[in-house]
Amino acid sequence: MEKRYQSDDIETSESFLETIFNGISEEIMVVDSEGVIHDVNRVFLNERRLSKEAVIGKKCFEIRSISGSHCQLRDSDCPLQKAVNTGERVEVTHRRCSQDESFKTLQRIMYPVTNRRTGEKYFVEISQDVTEYRNLLFRLRSSEKRIRAILDTATDAIISINENHEIVLFNNAAERIFGYKREEVLNQNLNLLIPPKYGNHADFVKNFLKTKEPKFIGKTQTLTACRKNGEEFPIELGLSFQEMDDAYTFTAIIRDITEQKKLEENLLRSGRLAAVGTTVAHVVHEIKSPLMIIGGFSHQIRNSLEDENAIKKLDMILDEVSRLERLVASLGDFTKVYNLVTRPADINSVIQDVLKIFSGIYPPEKYTMKAELASNLTEIQCDPDKLKQVVINIITNGIEAMEESGSISIKTKGCEGGVKIQISDEGIGISDEDILHIFEPFYTTRDRGSGLGLAISYKIVEAHGGELWAESVKGKGTTFFMRLPG
Repeated sequence: MEKRYQSDDIETSESFLETIFNGISEEIMVVDSEGVIHDVNRVFLNERRLSKEAVIGKKCFEIRSISGSHCQLRDSDCPLQKAVNTGERVEVTHRRCSQDESFKTLQRIMYPVTNRRTGEKYFVEISQDVTEYRNLLFRLRSSEKRIRAILDTATDAIISINENHEIVLFNNAAERIFGYKREEVLNQNLNLLIPPKYGNHADFVKNFLKTKEPKFIGKTQTLTACRKNGEEFPIELGLSFQEMDDAYTFTAIIRDITEQKKLEENLLRSGRLAAVGTTVAHVVHEIKSPLMIIGGFSHQIRNSLEDENAIKKLDMILDEVSRLERLVASLGDFTKVYNLVTRPADINSVIQDVLKIFSGIYPPEKYTMKAELASNLTEIQCDPDKLKQVVINIITNGIEAMEESGSISIKTKGCEGGVKIQISDEGIGISDEDILHIFEPFYTTRDRGSGLGLAISYKIVEAHGGELWAESVKGKGTTFFMRLPG
């Protein structure tokens, strides 16, 4: 009775295994170490349109040749050969021509098994059609490459963050604009690039996740960002979001508008200067003639007087007339259109000539002049005499800003299409509000001075087709930058 029950159990197990063997959707083939087929499942036979009798006892490569796949047991990519040699599971992928002459991609897994009773070794091969999967994977990889190419060739920074405000995407332009390498910022908080005081993105994300109302999505915002070196700069930022599996990713396209802001300021300044210049030219014209008459008659009256007190008063009048004449002459310099006398000149020589002038005026122990002049500069087409006037005006302003003592630093270097000059002082600095007006005539923060020196300097540099601007830190000094074309 016990043997009968065991026999029934064995028959049940075999029936169960046979059902799985023939019901599975993958092809299954059982071979020995010589490649002789001992068993195959129904899917294997249906795929090749063969009967089981036509397959059992044949070599595996013989059956495959019927299906258009030609191989040998000794081939380097033969999974059976690898499994025989290693005694371990082997997985390979290859292409096979199907009945309709289309190619399929198959994943073949070879499992070594041992008959516990006889000790004989067999190898079970399971083949799965992964054509669609491979095609999908290929399309995904192609799509990923296209997206990566777009991201890495974009001129604007593209940055994505997750719901925890962690950076998950940082393209090449972002590396260039912010100064960080991609690996330095990935998984870091966005505060690294945009400090909360300039844009509280945490509150934005929190409100969006709560309300699902994209208040700022699709709108351009102007914020201040921070580079790796600590420099703050203006940006324009456009936002979008993506939802996947109930998780949100926020993507920002960021444009560095530093040059744009500078251009806007220059245009605004040029417009103001043009308007002021027209007014000043009219005032100069109206003042010049009466001033000449006052001075002329005052000299005549003085020569006819004998009263000492009256003569002193007339001398005071003549001194003030002389001061006004000098002011009118400076105003004339500001309002006139500069006709430059240009020639090839070495900008380093221009600066060295100016430094010689100042070394004879100011004691070196009180005011130090430091020069770092690039040795590889080419000559530029300019009016060297006018540029000397510009450098003198800027250095004079710097010395007056330092009052008791200090150092003036001058640097030159080549730049695209010309040269760049940098003049720094250690003075009291200029406030953000004042620095917007320093090139306007009559605008001065000092007790003395007409406020025309920098206005005239700006016009001279502008006449050269160059740029002049300043940066300052209150209490630490001011740096003027001059860019001149070649």
